[in-house]
Amino acid sequence: MRMQRSFAAGTTFATKFPAGDMIRCLCITGWRASVTWKISIEGGNLSFSAAHFITLDGTYEPLHGHNYAVSAELAGTELTADSYLLDFGVVKSLLRGYISEVNHRFLLPLRNPFLRVVRQDDEWEIHLPDGARFIMPAASVTALNIDNATAERLAEYFARKLRDDLAALGARNVQTLAIGVAETEMQTAYYTMALDM
Repeated sequence: MRMQRSFAAGTTFATKFPAGDMIRCLCITGWRASVTWKISIEGGNLSFSAAHFITLDGTYEPLHGHNYAVSAELAGTELTADSYLLDFGVVKSLLRGYISEVNHRFLLPLRNPFLRVVRQDDEWEIHLPDGARFIMPAASVTALNIDNATAERLAEYFARKLRDDLAALGARNVQTLAIGVAETEMQTAYYTMALDM
């Protein structure tokens, strides 16, 4: 049996149900609840190993590598007709594709103002401000349209790729996405963006 009652704005009431559960409510007129649905994907095989160096004020770190981990969080205020925000499998598949492009590679930031980069045949030649240079086989390099190979820029790079792919798939109910790129267990950079899809 359903019971309906009207309450004045600001009225507090309690209702006891047959099972003994009690619910307290505050009646607010003209108020609309805002709901956000969120999915999070992390761990598993969303990791990659890559080499890089970062330029810092015209100097640079020694060439080194990390075992990176990628995570994603997507949010929206509406579910699909099938009652999900977005299929986990779709997001995992997209992220794994991006990871395969950078796994076991040197991450080359093409827009770094401190590097002079030249692609010749099957190799990349990287000239540094102090005269040092690296020559790497092209098959071992992933050239990225970023200014520095920091975790922050990698997170942004993956977020923009995911945004573009979700738009192409017609995922119009996702309103924000955040990508995390961890260099170690203690340090993760996040990039969060609002989507206009």
